[in-house]
Formats: sequence, C-alpha cells, structure tokens
Amino acid sequence: MKFRDKHLPKPLLRAVQLFAVAALSGCAAGPDFHAPPPPQATGYLRGEPRDTAVVPGDAAAPQPRWWTAYGSARLDALVERALQRNPGIAAGEASLRQAQENVNAQRGLFYPSAQLGYSATRQNSGTVLSSPLSSGQSLYNLHTAQLSVGFVPDVFGSNRRQVESLQAGADSQRYQTDAVRTTIASNVAAAVLQEQSLLDQVQLVNEALGVAKEQLRHSRAQQEAGYSSGLDLAQQEAALAQTQALLPPLNKQLEQTRDLLSTLCGDLPSEFAATDDESAAGYLDRLQMPQPLPRVLPSQLVQYRPDVQAALEQLHAAYAQIGVSVSNMLPQFSIGANLGYSAASLSSLISPAHQSWGLVAGLTQPLFAGGALTARKHAAEAAAEAAQAQYRSAVLTAFQNVADTLYALEHDGQALDAAQRSVAAAERLMALTEQQFSQGYAARPAWLAARQALLQARLARAGAKATHLGDSVALFQALGGGWRQGAQALAGQAAEGH
Repeated sequence: MKFRDKHLPKPLLRAVQLFAVAALSGCAAGPDFHAPPPPQATGYLRGEPRDTAVVPGDAAAPQPRWWTAYGSARLDALVERALQRNPGIAAGEASLRQAQENVNAQRGLFYPSAQLGYSATRQNSGTVLSSPLSSGQSLYNLHTAQLSVGFVPDVFGSNRRQVESLQAGADSQRYQTDAVRTTIASNVAAAVLQEQSLLDQVQLVNEALGVAKEQLRHSRAQQEAGYSSGLDLAQQEAALAQTQALLPPLNKQLEQTRDLLSTLCGDLPSEFAATDDESAAGYLDRLQMPQPLPRVLPSQLVQYRPDVQAALEQLHAAYAQIGVSVSNMLPQFSIGANLGYSAASLSSLISPAHQSWGLVAGLTQPLFAGGALTARKHAAEAAAEAAQAQYRSAVLTAFQNVADTLYALEHDGQALDAAQRSVAAAERLMALTEQQFSQGYAARPAWLAARQALLQARLARAGAKATHLGDSVALFQALGGGWRQGAQALAGQAAEGH
C-alpha cells in the first residue's frame, strides 16, 4: 500500500514525521541499570593469608568438567549421565526457551501490525431505512475487503524497558539453569564419594566382624579349658554384638545413596546397577584429591557463581520495570491506516471506484487515575530495592559458602592427617605384635586385639578421607563450578560448526 504525500493533509503529514523522529530518538524513561561493584574484600577467611595450597590466591577458575580431576571413570560417567537425563535440567532449559520466546514476542511490538479482513453479507434494509448502495436497492449483497495497519511508536521507551526487563529475566533463567547443572554435578560427585566410602566401611566392618568372631571362639575355648572367666566371655560377646550393630546403618546408607544416584541420573531406583569397581578393596584410596584446587579472587566470585549472576539479572529486570512505570505516566502515541474495498459483487470488488481509505493519528495523555500510576511507580521502586537486597544476600551467601568450605578443607585435612597417623601407628603395632606372636612372645588375644585396632583405624581414615574429598566437591560448587566458561566454549564450538 502506498500513499502519496499530496493525498495527506500537511498537519497530519507533519505529525507522522514527528512520530517517526520521536520513535527513532532512542530515549527511554526511567533509570539506566548499572551493575553494583564487586565486594572489595581481599580474601575469604579471617586472618588470611593461610595455607596457600588451600586458600584461593589467584584468578584460576574452576574448569567446566571439574569432576574429572578425581580420576574416577565411574564418577565421570554418572555425572555425564545426570547432566543428560536429569529432569530438573530439562525443566530449566524449557523454562529458558519460554523466557526467550516471551522476549521475542515483546520485541514484535517495535514493528507495525497489519491485519487483512474480508466479509460477505446479504441484507435487506427495508423501506424505512435508506440503502447504503448508490443504486438504492433495499435487498443487496455486500463484499468488503480491508487492510488495516497500526503502529504505536515507542517514543518514551516503554516497550524498550519492557524488552529489557524480559531479557534480564531470560538471562536470570539461563544462570539458574547453570546453577542447577552445578548443583546436580556436585550432588552426584558427593554421592559417589559417599557410596565408595560406605563400601570401604562395610568391607572393613566385615573384616572386623570376622576378627571379633575369632576372638569370641578363642574366649570360649579359654573358658572351657578353665583359663578365663565368664566375664571375659561376656566382654567378647558384647564386642561382637557392637560390631554387628555397625553393619545395618551402613548398608541402609549405602542403599539410600544409590537411590539418590539413580534419581539424580534420571532413573528409577530399581534400574541402578552396581559395577565391578564398587566391590574392589580400597576404591576410595584410588581417588585423588584435585591438585591444585581452584582459586578465585573475591571480586571475581560474583562473576563465576551462577546464582549470584541470576540475582543480578533479577535486579536488572526490576530496574527496567521502573522505566515501564514512568513511561506509562507519559503521552502515548498511535498511528493507524486502512485501505478497503466494498462492492455488491465479488467480481467488481477490486476497483478504484469502490476504494476507501483512512489515516488516524492519536495522542493519549493520562491526567487522573486515582493515584494508580504513581503507586505503580513506587511499587516498582520498592521491588528494585528488594531485588538489590536479594542480590546482596546472594553475594554474602556465596562468600559464606566459600569460607565454610575452605575452613572445612583446612580442619578436615588435619583430621585426615591424624587418621593417617593413627593407621600408621596401628600398622606398626600390628607388625610388632605379629613378630612377637610368631616368636611365641605374645598370645593370640593380643594379636587379635592389634588387628582389631588396625581395622578401626582404617575405618576412621575411610570416613575422614571421604569427608575431605567431599569438602573439595563443595569448594567447586561454592566457586560456581565453571559453567560460565563451559557455556561459552560450547557456544564457540556451535558457531564454528555453522
């Protein structure tokens, strides 16, 4: 459709030109968003610097596939399976697509809308009313086809602020999906470590149970021979019962941990299959502590934590809504045009004689709304203040998480060192007792007691090592898990593929 300038009144033409210039001016009502500066902290712990092998001190961020640093093929396979099949990730990705499509839909308001309509009627106007036809016939057919075009110039940036808010919401959803991935990967890694720790503990308790049974048999033989009292036998029976009582809770935890792993991987608990590696002795000892541990400066933590970035985008969205509320208090412009044809017969519809057209320009300025517009503006400002407080809370929580895991690594590392020293001492005691027993200088009860002490020390070390490894998983999660770099790498690969 094309209209020549001479067909338009000059005032209306000037109004159209004014609207076009205003729409392209790029102004937007409300405050522009600026991200808050990162915290000026110099470290995560009180009294830093500490052990540089534990405390972050440079800008090295966690890698996207950080779980591979433990050297466990089983852990790698389960994490990858969970990232592909977990329904929480699928839900997050679908929500992200929904949010982005809402942004695309809002962007469509930047362009004119066009509608094409057609109607056909047969009508009798009677003798009282005059016929709308020039022929004056009261019974007639009327065919009407019309093209309508409407455009609302975004003069004060209301739609731009709305798009800005929706896009920030979509970005927040993207970071939330990354946070779900990080959480799932961390939960799978922690569950695998817990599973292997429980397997080692069950094996050690079964060995200790065998030693306790042997001690009980020896005590019974001693009592029958008259070399020990009933009190000694009762003590051995109690020791055996205490050792037996350790197994049911461990087996319960083991089965529940496997249920957790199957759920994280998107499978039913009955579908979880054990592997050959699970029954291998000392599997937990073959897992390696990631070296070096990831290190991130305090100011960079807010960039790597997806939950902090999600809170920042929610703050961005709230600020954009202030602009929407401000623009609703300003004049609203609109332009409309229509081109139509009406005829008594379809064959003669498209004809210059049957053509009609119109052009409308409108301006609406709110004058009184009972304080509703002002209240909405104040509400948007309050929402922005709440979002800013929530962002600060997310930052504080992020620093707390890192500090907690660093303290845990430090003190649980000390506990592991103590457990390892205890095992070394028990091994020396066992070696000396075996030497004396073989030479006849020590009785069998002393040898059994030394063996029992060694198994108890190894049991404590297995728990301490699992806790220490779990602390390193918590550190990866606290520092963001490296998903932002991973997403950028995948985006780059996709771009190269196209």
